[in-house]
Amino acid sequence: MKIVFILLEVFLFFSCNHRQSTELLKIKPIDELLTEIPVSEFADSVSLIQLDNRFLLASYGNPCFTDSFFLVTVADGVLKYSYTGELLMKIGEIGQGPMEYNRNNLMTIDIRNKRIRVYSIQEKVMIEYSYDGDFLNRVHFDLPDDTFGYPTTMRVLANKCYFFYTSMSGLSDPYYWVITDTCGQSLEIKQKHGQPVLKRGDACGTYCTSSSDNSLLYYNLFNDTIFRFTEQGVMPAFLWEQGKHRISVSTEDISNDMMVFTMFAETKRFLFFKWIDAGFKSFSSFGFYDKKMQISMGTKKLRDDLNAQITIPLNWVFSYSQKDKKDYMIGKIEPYELPEEILQRENIDPEGNLVMIMIRLKDE
Repeated sequence: MKIVFILLEVFLFFSCNHRQSTELLKIKPIDELLTEIPVSEFADSVSLIQLDNRFLLASYGNPCFTDSFFLVTVADGVLKYSYTGELLMKIGEIGQGPMEYNRNNLMTIDIRNKRIRVYSIQEKVMIEYSYDGDFLNRVHFDLPDDTFGYPTTMRVLANKCYFFYTSMSGLSDPYYWVITDTCGQSLEIKQKHGQPVLKRGDACGTYCTSSSDNSLLYYNLFNDTIFRFTEQGVMPAFLWEQGKHRISVSTEDISNDMMVFTMFAETKRFLFFKWIDAGFKSFSSFGFYDKKMQISMGTKKLRDDLNAQITIPLNWVFSYSQKDKKDYMIGKIEPYELPEEILQRENIDPEGNLVMIMIRLKDE
């Protein structure tokens, strides 16, 4: 299936409250994928960071970044690393104590208040730590009953906590998101209208990411709108084009043309996408739209032509973050996938932990 996404079609979204028109870009497919895309098309450097071997990691959750360190979640808890890959400390402990969190948890960094927040899903409790790992607080959060589902992603923006729920066929999860204050009091609950009616096939997909303008972007597989969250509130940001590639709540059967997005990110200059067919039978595809040059590209093969001269795996989850006011796309690679000369040059243990790929994006 050769599909790449381009943001060219514009339509007017009329606000019922303000009676003003806002231009929204509509994401629509065109039939063409390039054999490969060199990262120099959208990036100016690529660095490799291997996490040291004091904890042997088969994998890790999406990392959270500050200018001086980053965090990852693993089966044993939350780990803090330097940008050389050195393990600095473990944040808290997994357990039932008042300063501990459950193994089933969500983690994020509250940059404004310089706090690490770990939410224990089963107990509905937020544990707060300092950047140095000191226990600060334990707060019960007023989230809805989780009989029909629980949040899978958490973010903090402007002293509010955002909890996003999954979208998956066969589940009756009734929520899109819940917003609370940092004391755990519920401020907004967005409920779904209608449940998926898929009779054959499975589909799932929910994604939330930060944006370079200090906002959050969120989409749900069965909704045609990508939402933007700012300090002022929630608003539509982009729309998915209707057509054979879309899955909706009225879709009864998964076809080969339908797809699920596993990454969506925006910087001042770029929009990035990663997607796979809804049956999860093919390899992931990667694409971007350059707002400055007004061009789009898509491929199943992303090549590092700036550093290691390797193919960057698309099977791992990609994420977006900022560091030192620069934009980054973050990937992963197994050390055995790297050439011997790169292992030696970068001092990477071929039998050690995963290697983080930090792709620094071009500025405006």
